[in-house]
Amino acid sequence: MRLGTFVAREHEAPRVSVENICGVLVHVVPRDRNRIKAALEALPGVEVHTMTDDGRLVVIVEDACGQWAGATITSFHDIEGVLSVALVYHHFDQDLEGEIVP
Repeated sequence: MRLGTFVAREHEAPRVSVENICGVLVHVVPRDRNRIKAALEALPGVEVHTMTDDGRLVVIVEDACGQWAGATITSFHDIEGVLSVALVYHHFDQDLEGEIVP
């Protein structure tokens, strides 16, 4: 698969100084929202900013040591009670020899 090959190459590439910030809207089963919030916050690079009574969580995800933000976001689906995950904001800057590239 092309996507699998791309992801594998990206993970093998040497990391440079990167700022990678993702805003994610997560819908969960409302009765499980507190458990799921705790599970999300236990993941590296994850911060839950807001949670509503009807099961919507506003989550910020950043690259963490050894863990890409994209992989972290994908893992949200493995948490029982998560109904949907939507990337609503993405900011990525890469420092190449001191120059910021948008």
